[in-house]
Amino acid sequence: MQTAALLFFSACLLAAAASDLRSRTIPNVLPLALALGFAVWAVAAPEPAWPWRLLGAALVLALGYGAWTLRALGGGDVKLLAAAALWFPLKLLPSFLLAVTLAGGVQALVWLLLRRQGALRLTDGRMPYAVAIAAAGLWVMFTAVAP
Repeated sequence: MQTAALLFFSACLLAAAASDLRSRTIPNVLPLALALGFAVWAVAAPEPAWPWRLLGAALVLALGYGAWTLRALGGGDVKLLAAAALWFPLKLLPSFLLAVTLAGGVQALVWLLLRRQGALRLTDGRMPYAVAIAAAGLWVMFTAVAP
């Protein structure tokens, strides 16, 4: 069950990153699938601390909403962040958010370098932040959570 859950989590994050790279959108079905996948895992595992994970995801959603109102993140990014946060124990949530921030910073530097060299042409200037969310989520999941 653990391996299937990790594969599902990974597939959802990678699909979100690919979609964001391709079209600068994250289909709503991907954060929904992550949330439902967590619910299935929590029932099957069974996960005794699921209320704390819901609280953590709600806090991430609230912070993300603030970032969305400031136009720092897109709505799809906020939903993906909150859904991915469900998969981490509360004690690992700061590590996940720090990893997202660092991955986003590295991605932004690469993005700016590619734009400066003319290798990247953008119509709207938006960076696909799901790439950073996926990279951070996979990093934390496979270094701190997975056996």
